[in-house]
Amino acid sequence: MKRLLRPVWAVLSSRVTSPLVIGIFLLVYIGIAFFTEDAVTALMDLTRQSVVLVFLLALLPLNSAGRIVTETGRFIQRRRAFSGETADVPTGLFDETIEVGVSPAFADLRERFDTLGYKTRQTDHSLGAWRGISMFPARLLFLSSMFCLFVGILISLATRASYRGPVVEGVPLPSPSGKGGVVERIRLEKSTGSILSRELIMEVAPTGRTGARTTFGIYPPTLYQGSFVYPRYLGIALVVQFSAPDLPSGYENQAVLNIYPPGKEAALEIPDSPYRLMLSLAESDDGSDPYVTGRMVFTFKLLKDKDVLFTGNVPGGEEFTRDGFRLAFPDFRRMVITDFIQDYGVFFIWTAAILLGVSIVFWLPVRLLFPRRELLFIRQGADMIRACSRAEGRERRHDGVFNEALDLLEARAPESQPFRERHPV
Repeated sequence: MKRLLRPVWAVLSSRVTSPLVIGIFLLVYIGIAFFTEDAVTALMDLTRQSVVLVFLLALLPLNSAGRIVTETGRFIQRRRAFSGETADVPTGLFDETIEVGVSPAFADLRERFDTLGYKTRQTDHSLGAWRGISMFPARLLFLSSMFCLFVGILISLATRASYRGPVVEGVPLPSPSGKGGVVERIRLEKSTGSILSRELIMEVAPTGRTGARTTFGIYPPTLYQGSFVYPRYLGIALVVQFSAPDLPSGYENQAVLNIYPPGKEAALEIPDSPYRLMLSLAESDDGSDPYVTGRMVFTFKLLKDKDVLFTGNVPGGEEFTRDGFRLAFPDFRRMVITDFIQDYGVFFIWTAAILLGVSIVFWLPVRLLFPRRELLFIRQGADMIRACSRAEGRERRHDGVFNEALDLLEARAPESQPFRERHPV
């Protein structure tokens, strides 16, 4: 069993695993890009359908978890070695490990490290010296952010469900649960923030007798009845009344038209007739935004088969009549095409972004101003010392201190006990 677990753990804790898996997905993405323009969506669909790709994707959070365990274990081992609790220093725990064939007193070395600004701790069989702040918290936060990111991506691919519907003023919110509150008002106004120039606000009344009014904006998305609400496109919900000499029964229906901004056209077919309407929102004479002011004028083009019969403008609430034709827009309301997305992986992705930001804020000043540097000398029997060095920044300066300490030890070593072999990490 141990023989089986060793290679599995080696894969899960290796630094190569995540870059290798990401490289495989990158190659798959490049291959898909040759055949479709929307390569990202195609890759997501392919991953959902492929057991192999799902397994590879699951390796990413598992590898991050394995790295967290490994880094934590290494940090605890170093702390134990510096405290004198253990004389065992596994290979790879430090950047450099050298065995010196001499057993001197540590007093001279400790005084030298004290004068160089290192903090020291001496026991009966070891001497530890260090300065600066360890970047282990930053690494732990970074690895935790990668774990949350990959878990979020995996959950999103496996469980994500989306629904798109029109949100119209005065109409119940078309939530996937079917129990959305009534949309009281949709507002588009100047934003007070520094990123977006305009702010979209959708106000929804509570579903029951109790509860608070819900307000939806563009960002961040609001969680409503288990779904995130993402407004996508602005438009108009328009009641259209149309009659023609050869259409005595007339036509009346509410059309949801994606005709914002002004000038953008949408087609409306009149069923069981050769007529078709091309509608758009006219620009205001004073330059104001009709979606903001609510004063809307609609430009229309009436076609019979391929022939254009009439063109003109009709203000909302009024009508156009000519030669037995009648076109009226008795009611119009603001509308927003909205996505309702059930995606609980978003929580992990947001958590990953926060952890990554905190890790960078911690890592940058520590790396530049207070890098961690460590020296450890442990007696190995009566005539041997194991010297260990590790630096997280300013390596050249720290290597100079370490080499000077080794020179002092070498000067005390008898000719019969030269330096042993150096073991680089």
